[in-house]
Amino acid sequence: MSDNSNSIYMKCGTSVNELVMRLGNRQYEEINIIISNADKTKKMPQTNPFLVQDFIKKSINRHQSIDNMRHTRQGKIQFTTKDPICAVQLLSLTKFMDTDVSTDVIWENISARFFITDIPTTTPLKELANEIQDKNDCLVVELRRFVKLNSNKVISPVLITILGTTVPESIKLWFIRQRTQPFVDRPRQCNKCFVFTHGTRTCDKTNICFCCGGDHTGPCQQPPTCVNCSGSHNTKSRSCPVYIQEQKILELKCHNHITIGEARRIFQQKNAKYAESVKTLPAIPNIEESLNAKFENLLKAVNARFEQQMQLFADMLQKSMNCIMQNFFKLLEQSVDPSLSPARKKKLLSKFNQISSTLSTWDAGGSSEAEQMSLS
Repeated sequence: MSDNSNSIYMKCGTSVNELVMRLGNRQYEEINIIISNADKTKKMPQTNPFLVQDFIKKSINRHQSIDNMRHTRQGKIQFTTKDPICAVQLLSLTKFMDTDVSTDVIWENISARFFITDIPTTTPLKELANEIQDKNDCLVVELRRFVKLNSNKVISPVLITILGTTVPESIKLWFIRQRTQPFVDRPRQCNKCFVFTHGTRTCDKTNICFCCGGDHTGPCQQPPTCVNCSGSHNTKSRSCPVYIQEQKILELKCHNHITIGEARRIFQQKNAKYAESVKTLPAIPNIEESLNAKFENLLKAVNARFEQQMQLFADMLQKSMNCIMQNFFKLLEQSVDPSLSPARKKKLLSKFNQISSTLSTWDAGGSSEAEQMSLS
C-alpha cells in the first residue's frame, strides 16, 4: 500500500474518495460530508434553501440519497447520507454555487480506533499495515506509535485506525492472535487557561496558575482552587467533576463513533432530562418515617399470609391423620381375636381411642402423654 509515513506515524496513501467508496463493504451508520469555504478566514454564505436545493440537484446525481443538510456553528455546511456514491459526489465539489470550497469527511462516523501491544518498535509501520490487511478483514487508514512522556522513546503499543465502525475482538499478526483494546482518548486541557473546550495553540488568554487560578509567576503560596469547578483541588486533578465529565463525553464519542461536539450535545441533553425528572418528583418531607411505615405494613401482611398458610396446612394434616386412624381402627377391629371376652375388647378399643385423642392433641401442640401410654 502507498503511504505517507515515518517511524511513529503512517497514513494510508489511498485517496479519501476511494476510501469512502470502499465503505460499501463496511459497517457504518452514516456519512457526513463537510463543505468549507476555500478561504479559511471566511464562512459559507447563508443562501436561500431553495437555491441550494436547485444547485445540489444539478450537481449531484444521487441527491435523493441526501438525508439532511445543515449549517454548522463554524460556518460550514454538513451533508448527511448513507450512500457512498452520493458522498463521493459531494466530496468532488470544488465550487458551491459561486463560492470556491474545500470538502472533507467526518472520520469519526466511518472509522474505528483500537490499539494493540507487544509490537516490536523496530517493525516499520508500513510492514505492520500490510500484515494487518493481508491476514485480517481490515482496511488500515492510519497507524500511530506512542511516545513515552517527557522523552522521545517509542514504546510498543500501536494505535490503529480502520475503515468502518466495527472493532475486531482480535487480529492475526505473524501467526499470533493479538487481542485488540478499545481506545478512549484522555481529556485534552489547555495549558494556558486550563479549560477543556479548546487547545493551547488556539487559546488567546493569558497564562494562569494551575494550582490557584491566579495570574502570578513562581511557586504558588495560595490554597488550591480549580478554575473549572471552584473545588479545593488544583485544575489538573483527575478527581475534578469537570474532568470526569469530559472523560464520559470522550467515552460516548468513542463508543458511538460521533464527533466530540455531537457527544457533548448528547451528554448535556441527557443530564438536562435527568435534572428535569428529579425536579418534577414530589417532595417527601419525612421519607424515613414513610419507608418505616411501609416496611411495617409489608411485614404484617407477610406474617398474616404465613399464618393463614400454616393453618391451612394444619387442617389438611389433621384430616389426613383422622382418615388414617379410622382406617387403622377398622383393620384393628377386623383383626381382634373373636375369643376375647367383651370386657377385654372394650378395654382394648378404649385404649386405642385414648391414643388417637392424645395424638391429635400432640399434633396441635398439646401434651406428650402418648409417649407414656401402653396397651397393657
